[in-house]
Amino acid sequence: MKDELQRTLHGIIESGSKSNAAVNEIIHDYTKFHAVLVIVGGGFFLLFAWLSLLFWTAFGRSPKIGHARWSFASKTYFSFGLLSSSVALIIMLIAIVNLTTTLHPLHGFSFVVDSLELTDGATYKDELKNAVNDWVQSGHSALPPILQERIDSRIEFHTTKAIGSGLLLILSAGLSLYLWRALVRRANSNDSTWGLKEKAYFTLGHATVALSLLMVVIVAANIQGALAPMTIFIVNLFSS
Repeated sequence: MKDELQRTLHGIIESGSKSNAAVNEIIHDYTKFHAVLVIVGGGFFLLFAWLSLLFWTAFGRSPKIGHARWSFASKTYFSFGLLSSSVALIIMLIAIVNLTTTLHPLHGFSFVVDSLELTDGATYKDELKNAVNDWVQSGHSALPPILQERIDSRIEFHTTKAIGSGLLLILSAGLSLYLWRALVRRANSNDSTWGLKEKAYFTLGHATVALSLLMVVIVAANIQGALAPMTIFIVNLFSS
């Protein structure tokens, strides 16, 4: 079945024919999968670029203790400016790569086809693999009920995770902002000695920043899964 499925997909890719509606649906989903990341990544890029501008501006305006020493506020703004700039750059590079794939999807899709491997698995998984193969061979755009049910389940799953991780992102980012603002105010006050509370804030501040960055990745991945579920479903099915 692997040879038959891959032969069909590769044949359509090489010929450039759009006569197989089933394959067209898969390629369309694959293209949308990368386009979603371009759009979502573009949004996060603008966010981190804006944050970078704010932090670098605050760093430039923060008081300096001396030529060899920076205040806590200066160190904080510099660190966050560097972090947000680095994240913005990484996101921009990822978006550019995915934009290239979006504009020219067949080349990237050929690697997906190569990754479709049959392995010994449960009967139900074999049934799903057979359903994918039969659907592609049929050339019909409508998904078989057994596949449509699984696709709908994935959409529901990823939508729920995207909403949940999005809320967690907002909460962690808000908490991080509160903690670091409190630390900067404390450091700028007359009594800048840190007690147990400030040390706890400092530790939690780092943890919330790390959590926020992790949530950015999870949000983006689940938006992809919710809006373009077919490609990742097929890849996971044949790699399991």
